[in-house]
Amino acid sequence: MSHLKAQNNQAAGKQAQTAAHNGVTELVLTKHSPDQLMLLMPMIAHLSRTADRWITWVTPDAVDRSVIESYGVDTHKLRIIHESEQKTVAKIMWDALSNGTSHTVIGTISGLSEKSIGYMEQAASKGNAKALLVRYR
Repeated sequence: MSHLKAQNNQAAGKQAQTAAHNGVTELVLTKHSPDQLMLLMPMIAHLSRTADRWITWVTPDAVDRSVIESYGVDTHKLRIIHESEQKTVAKIMWDALSNGTSHTVIGTISGLSEKSIGYMEQAASKGNAKALLVRYR
């Protein structure tokens, strides 16, 4: 009996550890915040050098490859998807989170309900991924 209990405790511990490494983080910026690139590029550079899967960035803006490389980003690990329609951004992010090919999915998105954020968290858990939601207020 105690052997079975130990196995269950180990399994629960692994699930809790995995859950702690997945999920959704929100980055809220004011309209007068410094440039989004100055905030995101160091994070993306670090992730691109340490992550074992794609860093997927869904952005409405064109991003110059030379600017990305100037921050030290490994562009072979970065997948950029240009999209501005909010429903489409949410769908792309959900797909990228849940399919397991991305370590982190970053998206500029606003107006997500708590329910929608919950869906993102479920997708992140399913794909063993992280989400960074960037929004402006």
